[in-house]
Amino acid sequence: MVEYVVFFGLVISGLVFLCLDLRRTKGLQVEQHIPPYFEELNKCESPIEKRVLNALWMRDHKVTAQYPMSPYRLDLALPEYRIAIECDGRAYHSSPKQKAHDRKRDKYLRSKGWITLRFSGRTINRNMGTVIQRVESEIQKKLNG
Repeated sequence: MVEYVVFFGLVISGLVFLCLDLRRTKGLQVEQHIPPYFEELNKCESPIEKRVLNALWMRDHKVTAQYPMSPYRLDLALPEYRIAIECDGRAYHSSPKQKAHDRKRDKYLRSKGWITLRFSGRTINRNMGTVIQRVESEIQKKLNG
């Protein structure tokens, strides 16, 4: 019997302190810190973008998702190297009109000193090593000259 009284007394006092703490912090705005990786991951618009971003972050390349490059927005970018990475899923990049748009966009980026690397969803899903190797090769070219 005593054990029940002690147990429920502790439970009730815990609830009282919880309510007091919630009441105390209700007016305070708690700032959450979201690590940069998760912020970028949340900006990705497709699973293939997430796969590439994840693979590059694992290799310690700080990729930015949905990078604004007026009048365009890049799927992924390495701004310090001026490398744009486009993840081309079949649904959005297979029509002649979309291919023409992609060429126009690549030309614009070249005029601004950027290089565009395009990878199909198939390549991303089946051969991520090729994707990483190509990106790192371009980084080395930028570093060397």
